[in-house]
Amino acid sequence: MSTLPNWPHSFEPTRVPVFAHNEIVSTRSAEDLWPILLRAGQWPAWYTRASHVKGIADEEELSLGTTFSWKTLGVRVTTTVTELVPYRALAWSGVATGSRGYHRWDFRPSADGGCTIITEEVQAGPVPTMLATRLRSNLTTFHQEWLESLVARV
Repeated sequence: MSTLPNWPHSFEPTRVPVFAHNEIVSTRSAEDLWPILLRAGQWPAWYTRASHVKGIADEEELSLGTTFSWKTLGVRVTTTVTELVPYRALAWSGVATGSRGYHRWDFRPSADGGCTIITEEVQAGPVPTMLATRLRSNLTTFHQEWLESLVARV
């Protein structure tokens, strides 16, 4: 179940066929990790499941309302940033053929100067409905890889 509040109504995790939750504890601060996550044009350099990022320059940071497209898990997704609280929260909605989704990131500082990073994604539509079990498994595996790669990139 989701640990993040305030999901958009149509993306509430209990209302969609696919939900994935991952988290990691890092000794690095959100301030260290945040700029790496915000440079979507550079994701393919450190996250193997991202490729062909278009609509955002390599050095450009995501901002509220930014729309870009990219391939992930072999699917072209058009993504729009819908939430952005610096060093704290990032979310986007995305659409692909037969699917729509919402992906959230949450950075929670820890007393030792590090942070816990939580990422959650939901997907709805005909494709997620047909492939729910496989998609949940893949997203859980690949998002953990994404978290580990983000932390390793610093």
